[in-house]
Parts: sequence; structure tokens; C-alpha cells
Amino acid sequence: MFNIRVIMLIMLSFVLGTCEYVVIGILPNIAEDLNVSITQTGLLISAFAIVYSVGAPLITAYLSRFPRYRTVLSLMFLFTLGNVACMLAPNYPVMLASRIFLAAVSSALISMSMTFAPDVAPRKYTSSVISWIFAGFNIASVFGVPFSMFIVQFASWRVAFAFIVVVSVLLLLLMVKFLPTKNLPPTNNIMEQLVLLKDRRIIMAVSTMILSGSSAYCFYTYLSPILLDKMGLSANLLTLAFVIFGVAAMISNLLSPMLNYWGGMRILWMIFAGQAIFSILLTFTMESFILGSVVICCLGVLMYLLNTPTQMYYLQVSKKFYPGTLALAGSLTSSSYNVGIAVGSFAGSLSVDLAGLNSVGITGGVFAILATIISYLLASRIKREYKEVIARAMRMLKK
Repeated sequence: MFNIRVIMLIMLSFVLGTCEYVVIGILPNIAEDLNVSITQTGLLISAFAIVYSVGAPLITAYLSRFPRYRTVLSLMFLFTLGNVACMLAPNYPVMLASRIFLAAVSSALISMSMTFAPDVAPRKYTSSVISWIFAGFNIASVFGVPFSMFIVQFASWRVAFAFIVVVSVLLLLLMVKFLPTKNLPPTNNIMEQLVLLKDRRIIMAVSTMILSGSSAYCFYTYLSPILLDKMGLSANLLTLAFVIFGVAAMISNLLSPMLNYWGGMRILWMIFAGQAIFSILLTFTMESFILGSVVICCLGVLMYLLNTPTQMYYLQVSKKFYPGTLALAGSLTSSSYNVGIAVGSFAGSLSVDLAGLNSVGITGGVFAILATIISYLLASRIKREYKEVIARAMRMLKK
């Protein structure tokens, strides 16, 4: 399964994830260097997430009309230029504009890369390839923030972007040589593609991903103060704690294809139910170091189990019912989860302001309960459709 093309796609998701997460660890340094407040600098993160979530389906739907190979190479070139602009940004407006530009390019690039999964490995490994592409993002989240924090101890924050530029150039050269040149089937125009988003099954699946992401980021946004202020963790161990949580999240991604084999969307509601239970338990255990650590690690393992089943379901519905919308279907996982990140971060901050840090668990639990309900209804529909297909097949055999 791990041929050069698969590794290349994993590396691509890693560098895209590093680009997204690297700012988190160097916000104070950027603020000081560009002479702006830390609040203004925080907009570099929220603006990225918003543009990413909106841009992924729209830009991907538009670009899917063009030859896939050349489009992805062009996007990779623009991604490299965007990071050069960040590295050299003389002031805050240029930095903000560069991050918005990168969000738009990254959203289309990861979405288009998903469509290569069936072309780089045998069909039986497609779900595993998709999970490893997502794992590249998790690897970036594990090492991206600590890496940037390490860099600024010895050099300028701009060196972190220089690293991304170097890796991007090397990756672009690999993509020129090894990226499959096969194009996607003919696609519809952008308005015809957006009909996919009107399908009730897609709406329900997207809703569960947004709600699950919101649940996760209610507490993840405040993981540092939870560890330091509530659980009593030493500040010297904070980076290590984030690495351990990142490993738990990476395990979640690697288990995701197994979940797809065990039942996929039909059993995903059980995962959301578990997420709801552990989110609520966090409220009552966060002042205990041992119990709180166990609950947080469990939430990390549950965090990304939905990725492969949901992405495969998007692609299946697209291929069967809406030919010509495959690229758009490939964008829905990343875009909807980024909506969840934005909603969860906002809900978490509102919850902390109104009821204190302990309340983020309850707030996240509410989102997860809603995800459980919608996912259960979708699972029931999928089972009903499956039974109808079996019944039709049996009637045809009898004839």
C-alpha cells in the first residue's frame, strides 16, 4: 500500500496541516514582530478556518472542470508562493492577506488530493489511503505547534515558514514526476455540482461532522488552561502533553478505516454517543489529574474516527447518484470539520465566559448528543435503503 505516490499524498497533507497549525505556536512572536495585538494576530487562525471551510466546496467545484494533474500542480505552486509571502510579510495586512490566500489554496489542494486515493493504491486499500491522508494532518498537529514553539527559541518565526517553503518545493518536484496524470470523469458546471449539497443524506452527514468537530473543539481550544489550571500540570510538561494528545488523535485516524469495515456510517452514532459521554465526564473529572487524563485521551481517540466512514460515504453517494461531483464530495470532510472548529471554538469561549472552564465539557456533550441523534437517523435510513436493494434483488431472482 505504501508506494511513493501514497507517501507523497501523506506528505502533502502533512505540509498543508503544518501550514494551518504552525501559527498557533508563534502567535506572540508574530504579534511582537508585526507590532499588533495578540487578539489581532488570533484572526490569522480564525480567518484561515472560515475561508477554508467556505472555499473548499466552492473552489473545488469550480476547479474540477480543469485537468486534475495540472490543477493540483498549479495549486501546489501557489501554495509555495503563499508561504513565501508569509515568510517575508513586512506588516500585518500582508500577513493576513497571505493567510487568507493560503486557506483558499489549501482547501482546494487537499480536496483534489483526496480524489487521487483510488488511483494510487488497489481498491481494497482506498479507505486506508484516505485515513493516512487525514493522518498527515494529525502528524502536523502533533509536531507542528511544538516545532514552531521550538523554532522561535533559537530563530525568527519566519524560519518556520521557510521550512514549509523548502518542503513544498521538494514535494512539488515529486508531484511533477509521480502524480497520476489520469483526469477525473467529466464534471458538471459549478451550479450543477452544488446539487450534491441538497441531498438529505449529504446534509445529515455534513451536520454530524460539524457537530462532532464542534464538540471536540469546545474542549480542545481550552486544553492548555484545563491541563495547567484544573489538572495542575507543570508548564514545562505542556508541550509533552500536547504531543501525547496528538498521538491519541493520530491513533483515532488510523482506526478510522477499521470502523469503515465494521459498519461505517451505520455504527457511527455509537462513536458520537461515546464522545458525548466522555465530554460530559470531563466536566466532573478535570480537577483529577489521573481521571482527567484518561478522559482527555479517550476524547482524542474518538476525535477522528468519523473521517474515513464519512469521506467514503460522500464519495459513494456522489459516484452513484450525482456523477460529475466527485471533487466536490472530496472537499466536504475538511470543509465541514473546519466549520465545526470555528463553531466549537466560539461556543467554548462563550461557555467559559458565562459558566467557567468546567462548562466546556457539558457544552461539547450537547453538540455530540445532537450528532448522535442525526447520525442514528441517517444510519436507519441507510439500513432501510440496503434492505430495499436486497428485496429488489430477491424479486429479480424469483422472476
